[in-house]
Formats: sequence, structure tokens, C-alpha cells
Amino acid sequence: MENHKVNPILAYVTKILFSKIIYPTVEYQKENIQNNSYIFAPNHTNNLDGYLIWSLLNDKYDCDTFMYKEFWDNYPFLARFMPLFNVYPISRDKVVLSEIKNELKKLKDEKHSLIIFPQGRHVNPEVMVNFKSEHLKTIPLGAFYFSSLSSKPIIPIYMESQRKFSRNVVIYGNPINPSKYAKSSQKLELMANDWLTEINKLYILAQNLEKRKMHPYKLRDNYFDASGLHAKLNDPNIIVNYLDEIEKLKQLSIKEGITDINILGNQLGLSKKDIDIINDVKHTYEKYLVKR
Repeated sequence: MENHKVNPILAYVTKILFSKIIYPTVEYQKENIQNNSYIFAPNHTNNLDGYLIWSLLNDKYDCDTFMYKEFWDNYPFLARFMPLFNVYPISRDKVVLSEIKNELKKLKDEKHSLIIFPQGRHVNPEVMVNFKSEHLKTIPLGAFYFSSLSSKPIIPIYMESQRKFSRNVVIYGNPINPSKYAKSSQKLELMANDWLTEINKLYILAQNLEKRKMHPYKLRDNYFDASGLHAKLNDPNIIVNYLDEIEKLKQLSIKEGITDINILGNQLGLSKKDIDIINDVKHTYEKYLVKR
């Protein structure tokens, strides 16, 4: 992870291309950004989120961006160009010291910032707002780890699910200062909770400011799970569409003493497609979203 300056022409072209043409973006509360460097922590709904945020910030901030390592594994040719935008790979399911030690060194620079997505995957904002306590259990603590070690404040950023050539919203939240949690043995978890609380507030505030609902989350065919495989049905967000059915399956299972989802689903008259989806994501709802 070499230190280098992004070509100013490339930075300018990227800013115009992403934030003015492809995803015309209106920004709110940018006055919350006052210092020279931060850990910028947006929510995540789109493969291009990082480029959009980087394009909005690179004229003022020397930013690196972490992107899931599976991209490097699955698209090695495209991955060769990522460092041009200061984008580097990071593992989502474990800490790999070689991936983060150089970034920790760079964060000692008082003018260096980092863009990192705390959720580590695409997440439907409805999951964040309506299932906060459950969703909190799924958030990796990497962003808060970097903040704690570097003493740099976190800036929560709410990003609307982008629509091409349509008005999109980015809104900056109040800084989260790691010194507030220094004496707690649960500081990373507390920071994650406060980040999610602020993101949820920003989500509601954005709708009030725009006087409209935010663009709905779009489930994509090429969702990447933690293994780097294409797995549309393994997208945990799809669970939200099946909470009623899951609750009925749970109650019927208790009543009948049956655990086979196929049998239970047939008794409830669910389609084969719905049964297959529920089967495919049961590992997620069993762990996180059983209780409503």
C-alpha cells in the first residue's frame, strides 16, 4: 500500500463523472467535517459507493478506501487499476495484519483519512432502521478499530441507494470521537452502536429534508457473500421480505414438533420458490433476525 498522490486530473474527472453526471448528488451537513482527517464511515448499498464518496472528498482529503478482498480475487485485471484511486483490499471475515499495518502507519499522518464501510457488505437501509439490535450483531468492528488505534474521529455518512442520472443524497453526521469510549472494555461495540444510531437518524433526516422517500434498496444478481461467490439468495437483506413467513414457520414448528422447513412450508402453502429462499437464508435469520 504505497503512499502516492492521486493524479489531480484523474481526481477531477472522477468527481465530475460520479457525483455530477452518473449519480448527481446533493450533500447535506458537510459543515460537520471540520478537521484535517477522519475515518469516513458510510452505509453500503452499491458497488460504486466508495467511488462516489471518494469523489466527493478527494479535493480536500487525502483518502484511502478499503474494498472487499474478493474483488481482487475475482477480477484481477480490474483490481490492478484500484490503487490509482487509493483503493486497497481488505478481508471481511478476519483481521489480516499485512492488509492493515501500512494503513495504520499512514493514519499517523494528521492529514490522512480512510474511507471504510463498517457493514462490510451491501445492506438494505430498512434493515438498519427496523432491525437495529439484530443488524448491530452483523457489523464488523474494523472501522472502529482503526478509529480507536489512530484516535481519528469517525464521520458517519448516510448514502441513499444510488440511482443513475437521478437526484441522490449524501448526508454527513456528527463526529464520533474515540476518546469518549477510552475507558470502556466494550468501546468498539459502543462505537458501532453509536454509528448505527447516527446513520438511522440521518436516514430519517434525509427524507425530511428531501420531502420524499429514499430510493429503495435494489437486490442485485451479483451480490458477493463473504466467500466472494455470486449468491443472490444469500443476501441477508432478502430476509426482510420473509419475516411473516418465518414467524409462521417458527410457530408451526413449535406446535407440530417438526423442524424440516420443506414440510412446514408445504403445510403453510408456501411456494417452492419461497421455501427455497427461506432455506437458503435460514443460517442468517436463525442467528440474527428470528425475533421481530
